[in-house]
Amino acid sequence: MKKKNGFTLVELLATLVVLGIVITITVITVSGSFSNAKNKTEDVFIKTIDDAMSIYLDSDARQLSYSTTAAKTINKTHGSVKVYKATANISFGEVIESAYRPITADDLTNPATEKKCKTNVKIIEIYRDDDYVYYYRIAKDNLSKLDCLLNTSSDIRNLP
Repeated sequence: MKKKNGFTLVELLATLVVLGIVITITVITVSGSFSNAKNKTEDVFIKTIDDAMSIYLDSDARQLSYSTTAAKTINKTHGSVKVYKATANISFGEVIESAYRPITADDLTNPATEKKCKTNVKIIEIYRDDDYVYYYRIAKDNLSKLDCLLNTSSDIRNLP
């Protein structure tokens, strides 16, 4: 009886097909994980902006001047209140230079793109209601002016 010393062509082809399927599944999974991680880093970046704005509103927003006419009315548990817009928008530079310095220019680097945001663009709208609760809004349409390529699908805000 003759002894076999190798694999047949069919066995080699079957092995290559199985390896091809495994590699394809691996590449798809890894690229999906990479995209998901990139989106999560931008979510953390937006949370950093939100936290900095909360500190700014608690410390410095009362020093701004506000319109005498209501920009909108919101409902609260004790009834509706009028909301007044600050007469001028502010920039991240003003937030950086505020009393408690809640954020630095280095914090304004988008981790998903590693691009620094401009700090001199006045895109942050500040509001105050009748109860002297302060709010902010950074319109989605204005985010492109920061040059740090935020891909958020909505405004960044705490305004109800």
